[in-house]
Amino acid sequence: MFIIILIVFFCFIGLFFTIGIFAVVFTIYKKKTNELLNTFITYTVDMSYPILLIIGKIIGIKREKLQRSFIEINNLLVSSIKKKYKPKDILILSPHCIQNSDCKFKVTYDIENCRRCGKCQINDLLRLKDKYGVKIAVATGGTLARKVVSDIKPKIIIAIACERDLTSGIKDVKKIPVYGIINKRPNGPCFNTSFDVKSLEKVIIKFISGG
Repeated sequence: MFIIILIVFFCFIGLFFTIGIFAVVFTIYKKKTNELLNTFITYTVDMSYPILLIIGKIIGIKREKLQRSFIEINNLLVSSIKKKYKPKDILILSPHCIQNSDCKFKVTYDIENCRRCGKCQINDLLRLKDKYGVKIAVATGGTLARKVVSDIKPKIIIAIACERDLTSGIKDVKKIPVYGIINKRPNGPCFNTSFDVKSLEKVIIKFISGG
């Protein structure tokens, strides 16, 4: 009896993953989302991600590479959402390591403390905020990022961070679409990082126009 239950269980898991993989391929191909398929996609990606990390470790694929793939698939799915968002419903969430480490005007709790000297890209974030009316927040970590999301209640998030933080953030915030932009780290992790401004602006325009 136990063996039969076990076989049925694994058949069910196999069927679920098959539908989930089909949902991913279908959504990417059609470039539009479906609420029912999104449920399968979310659970399939969540369930398969830790398994892929284990397999990757065994066969020698770097964790960072798998995280990048996870973010790329997530971005494809979020990009397929054909919906116009009001600028006030879009939150740009940035890590504090984008701020110049020598700056004495901390922007973690209020980005308007920035003096716009141009030594770091906080100035670029403020320019985009002024130009499009989107909301901007700078967080020191996952706990503060979750609080910001809870307080602001955005309908879509564009997050800038490293592969590890983006992956965990995307998995944490399941009810809100999160588009991930991987930051640049020429000085090592968490120190004077930067991001591609043009890519960020392009994503903002896409979500505002619904294109």
